[in-house]
Amino acid sequence: MNAAILREAGFAGELRESEPMSRHTTLGIGGPAEIMAFPERTEDLSLLLGWADGEKIPAFILGNGSNLLVLDGGIPGLTVNMDKMDWTDMELGEKGGYQLHAGAGLKLTKLVSYCADGGFSGMEFAAGIPGTVGGAVVMNAGTKEAEMKDVLVSVTLVDKKGLVTKASPAELDMKYRKTDLPVGSAVAEASVAVVPWPKEEVRERVSRLLRMRKAAQPSGVRSAGSTFKNPPGYSAWKLIDMCGLRGTSAGRAQVSSMHANFLINTGGATAREFLELIEKVTDTVRERLNITLEPEVRITGVEL
Repeated sequence: MNAAILREAGFAGELRESEPMSRHTTLGIGGPAEIMAFPERTEDLSLLLGWADGEKIPAFILGNGSNLLVLDGGIPGLTVNMDKMDWTDMELGEKGGYQLHAGAGLKLTKLVSYCADGGFSGMEFAAGIPGTVGGAVVMNAGTKEAEMKDVLVSVTLVDKKGLVTKASPAELDMKYRKTDLPVGSAVAEASVAVVPWPKEEVRERVSRLLRMRKAAQPSGVRSAGSTFKNPPGYSAWKLIDMCGLRGTSAGRAQVSSMHANFLINTGGATAREFLELIEKVTDTVRERLNITLEPEVRITGVEL
């Protein structure tokens, strides 16, 4: 497959061939994407997914790459990079509030800043969470303060055949770190509920949460964020810490000494090394505590 085929199908946006995924993940790891396309509008996304389905070509949706481990063999087929779908729009909502509409590629950090600068409350909980709006919907991202399902009004989806539909949070059955999207569907846009609030108070909440995250989580290193989901009634980092796994390594992949649920790339790590470390942590916690940790990080691609 090459870029010329997509041009013939009518896609006018940016295309890259054999694009290293290490440039598009916060871990800095991953083999090449066979073809990477950059849609700018929902119509572009519809064209790409419909075309891929018709040609029986696998399509992978890429957000910020912050919760992602791409294997060393890369991603075959089409990788849809949502980076350019980063617009925002505001309208009056029900009961005196507002609805903020955002493209799926908008980074959560920008959305939080937009609300703080405009004097709108509702998204403060997302301060410091890496990723995009679309990825936050897919993972139902959140903290102990709140999560996406608490503020989400509606989601615009594009199914694998390119059909555009809307869905509510209830229809998506959003749970802890999981949203039940139709198989092959992608988030194109999302609307969240926000309310007018004094800017100073919103900014102070955001600053407080950012300080808390900075104090508790490693910064300035390559990671995918939290690697494991919290089992019911437990914190994953506490379980890993109880097993004495801080600093444990597999090659150049390492359990952070600052936060045990962060696995970091100390420099030049491979996906295989991360898989080995994930397995080592999972096996140790299961053997010692009889609790099975499930990865929160998404794993995709093919092995070498």
